[in-house]
Formats: sequence, structure tokens, C-alpha cells
Amino acid sequence: MGIQILNLSGIYEQESFYKDYPGAEVVDLKDITGTNCMCDDAAAKEILQRVEDVERGSGNSGAHHLPYGLHFVDNGNYHYMSALLSSRVKEPFSLVVLDHHPDMQRPMFDILSCGGWVTEVLDKNPFVRDVHIIGADKKLIEELDPDDRAKAHFYDLEDIFGGGNEVNLPKTEFPVYLSIDKDVLHKDELETNWDQGDMATEQLLLFVGSLLTNEKKVHDRDLLAIDICGECAPDQEDCDVEKAVAQNDAFNARIMVGLSLWR
Repeated sequence: MGIQILNLSGIYEQESFYKDYPGAEVVDLKDITGTNCMCDDAAAKEILQRVEDVERGSGNSGAHHLPYGLHFVDNGNYHYMSALLSSRVKEPFSLVVLDHHPDMQRPMFDILSCGGWVTEVLDKNPFVRDVHIIGADKKLIEELDPDDRAKAHFYDLEDIFGGGNEVNLPKTEFPVYLSIDKDVLHKDELETNWDQGDMATEQLLLFVGSLLTNEKKVHDRDLLAIDICGECAPDQEDCDVEKAVAQNDAFNARIMVGLSLWR
């Protein structure tokens, strides 16, 4: 499975989950300006160039079972990376997002942002067919422009987790690009640099496992790619950074190993 660690803030230098994992590659992006919360065109071009350069250099143009691989994309300020990475998908797909925020707030200026990247995908990606957002705060959903809100399907945790090991996956006719923001998890589970939801770690892992082992597949592969953000920030205030780093490191290791076992 192709794995990339996109190091934008430097936080991954404090984590170890990927360091001895075969095939995991670090893409150093710390020196690129114009990336924090918003991403200008020059930065976006440079980011994608470096991602693809690392892939070509390793001979790995994607994952063996997940054609576009697994990407860890730093903290929530960089969740717009999902729009950049999914722009490389050249077949019809469904975007499934686990996030405490809908990320459909249009920026004041025409620029890619962490809070509006889903709208960017809907507006500019010709291959996206439907969008499913799970775990977003209801008040934030209600604040969206009605026309934008109507373009996505929203799910409460109760809609997805029916009790026990039952998971109600969103209905789609297309393979999935899955984007995970760990701020969908309760703060007791781990700490991110944004306000957080109520999902449990075991629920998140169960969701991903159910998607991978879905018996009702309509394609040879149901999952095209996964990206994961939601680290703490290296200089985060009102936070035990050492503890938060350890929690995120442990979670990242679990999901990375779990993906290799599921596939």
C-alpha cells in the first residue's frame, strides 16, 4: 500500500508511526509558503509536484490495492489537501468525509481553504458524483448557503452506527475517496487543533473496516484512496502537546496497520 506523510507543519517529526513501516515516504513541504489554512495557486502546484516526484522516485505511482494510496496530511489547517489529492482521480467517484466541520464555507476570496475545500471539489472536480459528510456539527451545517448545503448528504453518528458492529454505509454507485479529519473524534480520544465531535475511535475504525470489507460492492474496489488530517499543532496553546502527539501517533499507527490487514 502506497503511503505518504505530507509534512507541512513539522508535527510528524515528533511522531514515529511511519518510520519503520515499509513503503511509507515523507514528503517535506515545510518550506512552501502560502499553505497555512489557505493554499494559493503557486503553493498548490508545488505541493502536487513534490508528491508526484516522490512517487516517481520510489517507483510507486499509487497503492497496490488503493490505487491512489494513503496520505497523512498534517493538522486540520491543511485539510484542503483533500481537494488537491482528489484532483488526481480520473474516474467517477464519491467523496466521503468524516469531519466535525462540513468544510463547505466559501472563502471571501477565490482561494482554496481548509474550511471550504469540499465546495472546491464540487465546483471544480469533474469526476466527483456525490458527497457524503458524516459527523458534522448541525449548527455549522445550518449556517451553510442553502444551495451549497443541498449539494451534499449529511449524516449524524446515529445514522451510521446502528449499534453493535453494524455500520450503515452511505449509498453510492461509485468507488470512494475517503477523507478523515480526526476532529470528528471526541476530545477524550485524542486532541486536534480544532473543536471536536463525539465519534469514538473504535467507531471510526469500524467504519473504515466496513467500507473495505463491504459485501455489497458494486465495483472490484470500493475504496480509491484515503487521506487523514487532524494532528495537533507543534505550538498549540492550551494543550499538552506531548500527550496529544502520543495519542495521534498511536491512532495513526492503528489505522495504518489496520488498512494493511484489511486488504
